[in-house]
Amino acid sequence: MSIKNSRKNRAVTLTELLVVLAIIGLLATIAVPVYVNRSEQAKVKIAHQECKTIAQAEEICAITHGFYVPIQVLDDVPETTETDADSIDNEDSRIYLIDAGISPEVQKGSQLQLGDTHDQRVKNLINFWQGPFLNPSRVYFDSDKYDSPWDEDMNPTDRRRDFPLDPWGRPYRMYSSIGIVGTGALGDNYNSDTFSNGHLTENDDRFDRYAIVSFGPNGKSDTYIGATELKDDIVYYFGGAISETRYSIF
Repeated sequence: MSIKNSRKNRAVTLTELLVVLAIIGLLATIAVPVYVNRSEQAKVKIAHQECKTIAQAEEICAITHGFYVPIQVLDDVPETTETDADSIDNEDSRIYLIDAGISPEVQKGSQLQLGDTHDQRVKNLINFWQGPFLNPSRVYFDSDKYDSPWDEDMNPTDRRRDFPLDPWGRPYRMYSSIGIVGTGALGDNYNSDTFSNGHLTENDDRFDRYAIVSFGPNGKSDTYIGATELKDDIVYYFGGAISETRYSIF
């Protein structure tokens, strides 16, 4: 009986403990990279689908109103008397509209803006806005100013800068065939009034149609990284006869 009790109460030796820890460490070195890789693959698939969803929202907006709009405008609700609403009438009047029936090359420099309410098409877009066309799951905004689109001096705050974010936490961008849409920087200056103001630029002609782009895991535009680095931009084309996708496989 005493022999059985001694075996039952025997403590784990240091050697046995070290062996168990070594096995756990070995399993971790195998499992963690697999998990990270699978996680990146999942994010790529999510970004692919969200690029497609944003592009389709732009197409529906164009069919309804005749214009493509900056991405953050797609989730606007119709005009309202509520000053804290993310509505089309609370958007910055300097927002540029992109005529879906005219090539970017032709309309660059002569784009209509939301403030051009003397134009009947713009007036109709505001008065008969059919949005929201998009309900993004992740958006950028300044939480301290979320309750109102205006500050105490009636200047616009970040409430309306609700840029949809990709799975890596960076804003999706829109491109035309002549360049990125919006004159803001590619960095983290998301709160700039020009970041996604709809202005057509001529700084990147790698696409032959409009495109919604996520800069992927590395957060860098393929245009601005070396040829030897991973090109991982996720792109969905629209505005032409055929829509298609391109994205990296991990």
